Amino acid sequence: MYTLIRSLFSALLILAMCASTAFAKGDTLTVGIVQGCKALDPQNTIAGVTYGVVVHINETLVGLEDGKLVPLLAQSWKMLDDKVSYEFKLKPGVKFHNGETMTADDVVFSFKRALSPAGVAIKSFSMYLADAKKIDDHTVVLRAVSPMGETFLGSLSHPWASIFSKKAVEASGPDYGQHPVGTGKFRLKELVPGDRVVLERFDGYHGTKARVRNLVFRSIIEATSRTIELESGAVDTIMDVAPVDVSRIKDNPALEVVSVPSSRSYHIGFNLKKAPFDNRKVREAVNMALNRPGIIKVVFRGQAEAARGPVPSTITYNKFGNSPETPYDPAAARKLLQEAGFPKGFKTALLIPDRTDYLGIATVVQNNLREIGIDMEVKVIESGSFLDVVREADHDPYLTNWGGNVPTADPFFSMTPLFHSRGIGQTNRYYYSNPRVDELLDKGVQTPEGPEKAAIYGEIWDILNADLPQTTLLAPMNLYGKVKNLKGIEYSPTVINYFGNAYFE
Repeated sequence: MYTLIRSLFSALLILAMCASTAFAKGDTLTVGIVQGCKALDPQNTIAGVTYGVVVHINETLVGLEDGKLVPLLAQSWKMLDDKVSYEFKLKPGVKFHNGETMTADDVVFSFKRALSPAGVAIKSFSMYLADAKKIDDHTVVLRAVSPMGETFLGSLSHPWASIFSKKAVEASGPDYGQHPVGTGKFRLKELVPGDRVVLERFDGYHGTKARVRNLVFRSIIEATSRTIELESGAVDTIMDVAPVDVSRIKDNPALEVVSVPSSRSYHIGFNLKKAPFDNRKVREAVNMALNRPGIIKVVFRGQAEAARGPVPSTITYNKFGNSPETPYDPAAARKLLQEAGFPKGFKTALLIPDRTDYLGIATVVQNNLREIGIDMEVKVIESGSFLDVVREADHDPYLTNWGGNVPTADPFFSMTPLFHSRGIGQTNRYYYSNPRVDELLDKGVQTPEGPEKAAIYGEIWDILNADLPQTTLLAPMNLYGKVKNLKGIEYSPTVINYFGNAYFE
């Protein structure tokens, strides 16, 4: 009898312990994401998945709401007379998760870190920052490399411009990404690299506190597995719903699909230093041989927008509505190849990352090009090595997407890294150089909002559509699944969504 009682007591104790550590439903929001996070340092990555977690831990000086700048850690700001310097008055009394009060020293340290070797991963964002200077404990001045108007301010809403605790970064050293400390609504409770991130509400937050106590991000790599987990109740919302699963989720009365137009677009990048793609007629032949509606139907089940130019319709100052659809015309493409000196076509390769969406697109592209005599071998490259491969000077054409992490909808950030000659060998992997495009990109960012700015980016649009350093295919819809009673998620055209104000109804 004593043994039985002891066994029952032990079992009850275990159940009590489990109950004390389990998350109560409604207190916890669990998000199914497409891959795990190795670390949580927004200045040491360009991974959108990591940014989507970090925005709940770290904050920036300013934020964006409906495209408008709003205060976050800065309560006010102004552009100085030199047109390249911006003065920020910091919000007083802001606490970091370690209990330290944020000062100008932390802000200056954060931006100088972005410019140091520790921030090399975010160079495509930080390259427009020249310096950061402390005026007093509550005032800092940031200086841009050239006049950029509000475009520079908008870029500061992106996670690359996160404000860190100087003390915490220096204490953790190279391991900071495992022990992040910010001012956000949540602080890190547990990080299991590649598997999950568990955040808990920070009750010392300087603004309106989160309505859920725990925010959990679970890595569920396979898309259909994410859908199954949503159906089972194991997660409350999932990122990147597979188009094939959209109707399945919609048919479930407890679930719903959220569709958001995307700022990212898939494209094939050409190496303009390497024959035969140094010949514009060859690039135009490829452009006309691709069946964009077919790709959208087969791979994305209609959940995408066919491209008409270098950026999608969510980017401001585009000419999407005034541009015709790119014709699918294999006969005209074959004629262009003949004029270019390739009447029988040629052999080439297409480099793609190891993801199912890229493989699906590449399969259609391969079949389309075979019709005009181009034998294109698809070469799958491990995602972690892909960018290094396509930076090499002799790379083959490659398939990728761009724009999921752009700081704002301003075309400067969608176009300049890709097409300005300053980015050759880094973000400009086409080795594309057009002095007029460089001139217009530099002018556009300095031009106030209005018709003149629209004309500048309109001319860039037309030049790029003529030069074709890349052939843009489509902009997918951002598809999310969630339980119907989950409200307050702030969805973005980028892949960086915010759950800090989410709640269960």
